[in-house]
Amino acid sequence: YNRANFKFDNGQRWARYTTGRKMAMAQVGMFRQDVTDLAGVSMGKMKLYGPIYGIVITVCVTVFVEGRSGLKFPGPPVFISQIYLQCLACGIGFITLAMYLLFHSAMRAQVACVQLRTRKVRVPVPTQRQLDSARKLLSTYEEQGLYDMFRVPFAMPNGANSPENSDDDEDKPHGGYAKGGLPGIAAKAKKLVSAAHEKGETTHNMRMPGLTPGKPSWYAQEMEDRDAVPESSPSGFGTDGVPEPFEHFELLRAAQKEWWGCEAYMRICFLYGMMHLIMAFSYWITLHNVCELGMIWCSNLGAAGLTAG
Repeated sequence: YNRANFKFDNGQRWARYTTGRKMAMAQVGMFRQDVTDLAGVSMGKMKLYGPIYGIVITVCVTVFVEGRSGLKFPGPPVFISQIYLQCLACGIGFITLAMYLLFHSAMRAQVACVQLRTRKVRVPVPTQRQLDSARKLLSTYEEQGLYDMFRVPFAMPNGANSPENSDDDEDKPHGGYAKGGLPGIAAKAKKLVSAAHEKGETTHNMRMPGLTPGKPSWYAQEMEDRDAVPESSPSGFGTDGVPEPFEHFELLRAAQKEWWGCEAYMRICFLYGMMHLIMAFSYWITLHNVCELGMIWCSNLGAAGLTAG
């Protein structure tokens, strides 16, 4: 009977280990997806802003070279041309700086994502040593104590204490038949024995069958080994589970300090670059309409529209 129980328990033990490992691997898979999603925000901006910055710089360079006033007609006054070319040059400088900050932040985020996924947030696939320690051969039954091997069922209690109850279990009221107890005198005796166990006033020999909770000694030894070597447990963190706050969030938070500033100033540089570019166009439309076309009212409308916008 005891040998059959040991065989059944270890089948359940192996199933619990593999199920726990599958759940841990699924959990770490979600952690890895968190890293990809959070870093992907910065990486995705390179696809969005990169082409825009390239087009703007192309337009600025083209206007700076081919769009100067005075190529086909008499040139405008130098002071107004200086303002126009200065605004255009400032726009090119700000857009170029924004592109540099864009590539730096996107590539740094990608490097951090790859490093975290390959170095820190790794799927906890069990090693061969962990698998060998998790399984039990039937001959392991002979390594138990004599008390567990020759225990008379229902007459002799288990050799180890039961696991500690959770806070939710302690709040639930227990009836007379709970945990093998009987109504009336048996329930009262069980309560007294449990109170004595909590105070440490009883010994191993004073266990009462049906009234004293217990578990096999191999289970107690497994819990001790799990506390001593937490990484060999199904979750990889012993009986406590993954600590909070989760480590991958904190690691990514620390890594973001290296590129979030570049990402913010990238948009600021883009704003100032477009402002200077629009001001340069407003000056250019004034020069072109007044000096080359002689359209005074069109120059006023064009400059007013670009400046107001």
